[in-house]
Amino acid sequence: MEEQQESEVLKTSRPRCKNCDSKLSKQGNFCPGCGQRDFNGRVRTRDLLSRFFSNFTHLDNKFVKMCWHLFVPARVTLNYFQGKIKRYPHPVQFFFIIMFFFLLMFSKQFGGAHLNSTGGNFNIQVDGGDTTQSKEIEKRLGEAGLYGALQHFVAAKKYRAQFDSMPAEWRTPEARQVLDSVVRRVDGPWEDAARVILDIGKDSMDRGPGKADSLTLNIIFSSTKIAVEDLISMPVETIIEQYGFKDWKQKVTVRQGIKSLKEPERLIHQYVGSFGWAILVLIALMSLVLRLFYWRQKRYYAEHFIFLMHQQSGVFLLLTLAMVIQEYLFGLGYVWLTIIAWIGISLLIAMKRFYGGNWGWTIAKWLVFCALYLVVLLVLFVATLLVVFMIF
Repeated sequence: MEEQQESEVLKTSRPRCKNCDSKLSKQGNFCPGCGQRDFNGRVRTRDLLSRFFSNFTHLDNKFVKMCWHLFVPARVTLNYFQGKIKRYPHPVQFFFIIMFFFLLMFSKQFGGAHLNSTGGNFNIQVDGGDTTQSKEIEKRLGEAGLYGALQHFVAAKKYRAQFDSMPAEWRTPEARQVLDSVVRRVDGPWEDAARVILDIGKDSMDRGPGKADSLTLNIIFSSTKIAVEDLISMPVETIIEQYGFKDWKQKVTVRQGIKSLKEPERLIHQYVGSFGWAILVLIALMSLVLRLFYWRQKRYYAEHFIFLMHQQSGVFLLLTLAMVIQEYLFGLGYVWLTIIAWIGISLLIAMKRFYGGNWGWTIAKWLVFCALYLVVLLVLFVATLLVVFMIF
């Protein structure tokens, strides 16, 4: 009886894990519930550094191994479903890490591109291709942005209009020459950039207020023209009222269009930030397509999802490395065509290795899958651009 009571006392007095409150084993320093080492409330520097380097090298080895294995079509996916899960990072976690570096390089190479009123890139050439002056305009445009260039354009036009309203005896050729010289020095580079964007010739330099130049604001379902002077000088709600815009599409176009002109960097960053989630939705949708293609194999949906997650991670890893080489080492030129071709071919090989089947059916399914993939990608891309533009 006494021995039984003594045993119960030992059980109740057994120390508990500080993390999950499970009873610790009689032997061993680790919790059987969560795996944490028994902790007495004190941490030595040696223990802290040891834990840090252990975790860092463990993650680093798994990350590098997965990066290397992704270049072999379907290798990571096959290993994963053969039970070799611990040797690789979690598929979704790895995807977002690679996506982060891809978007970082993409923003570095393309995020600084400025947009014109229709949303495309523009190149600036003035005075018959004066390269020095063109570079100066691009530099000033990079400093001020499109909205800033339009502000300088309106200011220069206002100065000339005020000069033209002065008494005739004051409007001498010498005074006009001095005014043009000052305006060109203060507003010239931005004014030239605005003229290229607005597709205005130099003959418009003396246009009066009644012949206002206009900017077209476009989104998919609406297009609206606004006089540049009004766009710069009037609040957004005043423009809507003055122009008599009643339709909600026109109102959204004006509000968001002017906002995008004023904050282009913010808009671009939100576009880039939303791209990763759009690709995740794309993978989820295309996994359903693969499940339909290979329904006879009775695979779970998650298996198709992980297959595409690995494949897409490999694509972004390859593109990221290519952009790094392009940015810091040398231009790739036509090598980009080889990279794009390999992306398509590697998917074909991966489908054959992972799903099996004969080459004929695999190629047919691959062609249909690629076509659907491009269509869904385009739809998601446009939808993402539209949603971000509407809510940013």
